[in-house]
This record gives sequence, C-alpha cells and structure tokens, in this order.
Amino acid sequence: MLKPLQKFKVLDLSRILAGPFATQLLADLGAEVLKVEPPEGDPTRGWGPPFEEGDAVHPFGGESAYFRAANRGKGATVLDLHSAEGRARLMELMKDADVLVENFLPDSAERLGLTWAKLHRAHPKVILASIRGFAPDVKASRRAGYDFIMQAESGWMSITGEPEGRPMKIGVALVDVLAALYCANGIQAALLHRERTGEAIHVQVPLMEAALAGLVNVGSGTLMTGRAPERYGNAHPQIVPYQTFPCADGEVAIGVGGDKQFEILALWLALPLEGNPHWRRNRGRVEDRDHLVALITEKLAPRAVEDVVRFCDQNAIPASRVRTVDEVLFRKAGDLHHLIQPLLDPETGGMVPTLASPVMLNGERACAKTPPPRWKK
Repeated sequence: MLKPLQKFKVLDLSRILAGPFATQLLADLGAEVLKVEPPEGDPTRGWGPPFEEGDAVHPFGGESAYFRAANRGKGATVLDLHSAEGRARLMELMKDADVLVENFLPDSAERLGLTWAKLHRAHPKVILASIRGFAPDVKASRRAGYDFIMQAESGWMSITGEPEGRPMKIGVALVDVLAALYCANGIQAALLHRERTGEAIHVQVPLMEAALAGLVNVGSGTLMTGRAPERYGNAHPQIVPYQTFPCADGEVAIGVGGDKQFEILALWLALPLEGNPHWRRNRGRVEDRDHLVALITEKLAPRAVEDVVRFCDQNAIPASRVRTVDEVLFRKAGDLHHLIQPLLDPETGGMVPTLASPVMLNGERACAKTPPPRWKK
C-alpha cells in the first residue's frame, strides 16, 4: 500500500470527532500518528451504546463504536497536560513531531501553553492545526462548538426536514466530518509549504465556517437573492423530479438531472407531456412542482421499487431503493462498495471491521493497518 505521508509524525491532542477524524485520514495516508489522551480518556470512548462486547479491561464497558470510527492507525499515550510533568513530556514529544493537532477551547489552549505564538517560538518547524467552534476574529470566538450546535447556528437545520415539520439535524455529525476534511487538506498543504520553504504555519479550521462552506449552492442562492431558503424534505429546491417516492414495496429515490432523462421517464409513466410542454425544461418543472410531483407519485405508487430502479438503470436515470445502513453495509458490500476493511487487533487476535477512507491510491483504498488503540491508562 502506498504511504505518501510515511515520514511525517503527527501528535493528536484532539478529542471527539473532527480532530480525530482528520488525523485518522493522515494515518490512512501513512503518517505516524500518536494519540495523546487525558487521564480520563477521549470522551468518545464512553459515548454509547453501542459498545464492543466482552472487553472487561475497558473502564467504559467496552470500546465504543464512536471512538472506533475515528482513531484507527494511531499509537496512544496518556498525558495530564494540567500538570507540569505532562506539559514537559509533550514538549519532548514535539521535538520529533511535524504536526500537532488540537481542538481545545481558546481559554484552555492559552492556559496549557498551546497557542501558536508559544509553540512556534519553542518548536519553529512544527505545524499547528487548530479546530475551533468559531474563527478567532469574530465575537463568538471563545464559545464552545459541537457539531449539533453548529448545525443550528449555520442554518443547516432550517433547510433540513419536511416543509411543514420542525427544523432537523442531519443524521450524522457532518459538520465535524467536513471540518476534518478541511483540516487534513490544510495540514497536507502546510507540509508541502514547509517542504518547499522550511516554514511551518498555523492551520485553523472553525466548525462554523466549515458548516457555512458546506451550504454550497444553498448558500450561494441566499447570497444571490437575499432570501431565506425553504425546507423541501427529500426534494431538491432547484431540480424536479429529484426526490423520494413511495412505491408498492418501499421508497425509491429518483434524481432526474437532465431534460432528456425526464422525457424518457415521462413516456414510461404516461405523463401528459404534450399538454404540458413547459415540463420539457427543468425550470418549468420546478415552477409546476406540486402538480407534476403529484402525478409522478400517483403513477409510481402501484409499482415495485426494483421495477422502477431497473427501468431507470437501463435508461441512465439515477435511481435507488431507499436502503437501511445495515442493508448497505452487510448485504450490498461488493455490489455497491468495498469500503469495509477488517483489521487485525493485536490485543485480542480478532478482526475489527472498519470503514476505510474512500481515497484510492493505485487502485487500493487508503486504510491504516491497525485498529484504534485500546485504553491503557
């Protein structure tokens, strides 16, 4: 397996998800990552259930799925950074490090001496990556930030959910995941910059701004019009039909991205296209959304999901059954993906299933070879 980051050493002082997920991505690409945990451990070790069964050594009742999702490929050590001894040990570790990743609250980082000014003065070749709730130049800079709060603050919740329902969060901590991706990308850019110039830099990723950047076309549309976007449930605000529909034996998702695709679907469903020529263009379909979607819903209701998906596949119209996560991971592996990578646990001799990075290098998925570190206080 290719390891483009093999020579680089990363100290991971981060906790929860965004920071650990970023450093896991670096480990997948070959970096040597040391997870530095406080005496009580990363909080996600206790976030569950689900917990692994039968691990009597673990103080939290077995390794949590949450911790397992973001910490493979790492070594581990415990340091009490609130003690002079712990801080001194960290400074020793930094002598050989290329990158330090942290996500402390600003006040905590200052108390612990983990500001860019202090670290850069003591270790001028070490890149510092800081994940915060908010950027340092805004009024909210000292507030704590969790993914859930950022989904509320950023407007994500206001555009998620059924039109007449309550605002909803997304089903996974996607703000944290986005921040992790930005952070890992920023770290690699900083490493490249240091290789070229010898200069280490400070990478900063605010969760709030990762969330706002993730609004993409919704954010762009709001900037263009000045109007608050609406909630559309499973429908798309700018494309019709692009949503889920109930069938006789389940739900189907259909994403008609082109006018030709719609004409093919309309002929199959015997929609009155001749009497509604404005449907031939997406703009007309969006303007007549309620009428058109009602007709499509009526036509699809008695059909089997697989019949609809088969027709769409044969005509290059994106479509899928709405699946459960267990179905995708267990029954569709090999058909839809090869992302599950079992890793040998040297502690137990058993295999730990994990979801690899989707990055492929020369045809092989990037995935560190060791499972998350066990708790060894």
